Amino acid sequence: MATPLGPLLLQLFLLILLLISIHQSHSATASTIHLPFSIYPYSLSVTDFGATGDGLHYDTAAIQSAIKACPTSHHTQCHVTFPPGTYLTRTLFLKSGVVLDIKENATLLGGTKMEDYPKELREWYVVVAENASDVGITGGGVVDGHGLGFVKRFNERKNVMVSWNTTGACLGDECRPRLVGFIDCKNVRVWNITLTEPAYWCLHIVRCENTSIHDVSIYGNFNTPNNDGIDIEDSNNTVITRCHIDTGDDAICPKTYTGPLYNLTVTNCWIRTKSSAIKLGSASSFNFKGLIFDNITIVQSHRGLGLQIRDGGNTHIAFLVLLIEFFLND
Repeated sequence: MATPLGPLLLQLFLLILLLISIHQSHSATASTIHLPFSIYPYSLSVTDFGATGDGLHYDTAAIQSAIKACPTSHHTQCHVTFPPGTYLTRTLFLKSGVVLDIKENATLLGGTKMEDYPKELREWYVVVAENASDVGITGGGVVDGHGLGFVKRFNERKNVMVSWNTTGACLGDECRPRLVGFIDCKNVRVWNITLTEPAYWCLHIVRCENTSIHDVSIYGNFNTPNNDGIDIEDSNNTVITRCHIDTGDDAICPKTYTGPLYNLTVTNCWIRTKSSAIKLGSASSFNFKGLIFDNITIVQSHRGLGLQIRDGGNTHIAFLVLLIEFFLND
């Protein structure tokens, strides 16, 4: 007996409506998916914007123009690339979606004049991103803070540094620019890069969410004071792995000034420092929670661990494997 045509047409019609609904739902979802690091990034070369890379002339305007030219779509990651050369710069400001891609044999070199940096002390960095998302630095090259250019008098124990303390906003010789900073950012990634000769702190993570730092080499002059390796302030969900830190002050330093710090994982790192390899505090007004340090090699350091929790915050920390080598004087 033949099946009536009406019910078949109705079923077919309902099936078509279902497929249309699924397609529309998928399209709507796809339009709102946030892809922080695209597999196929958009790329702009700073030399196409006039950068010379001769190490003598400031390339700031050209580099900043390349950053500005990056598309702002949430679906596009923009790599601003630096071919081999030395690019002298004043402070550079990153925006969302931009990754500085400093190639091998390329160096981004910070200036040593006070006018090379913004008027506001909190923006004294060679590279800084503020209120941005999906930002980072990579490429296999170097970011150089020109730290020795800030030495007022060399000393075999501790160099005497230049101070830009003209307003009283900072203390003594601590008035110097940091190297790289991410402030109030989300989805930060710093990888496959060398950060060297900071005039003050090297890599500064402030109130950030979801930060990945891996395969980074940090070198600071052993006689330069306050040249910390990585300072993490009030930031959550941070992973640091396979990093080599060789510096004159604290190497990895979580701090809590304005809020708690939680979910910090540090693994497979090598550290040498004139101060503490791992130091919590001294800023410790809020809690530290979910901190894990695993497979950390500490050599020739004055202190392996420094716990300066003195401002009221509590701690929840796991030290799994720390290999600390002590060298005793004869």
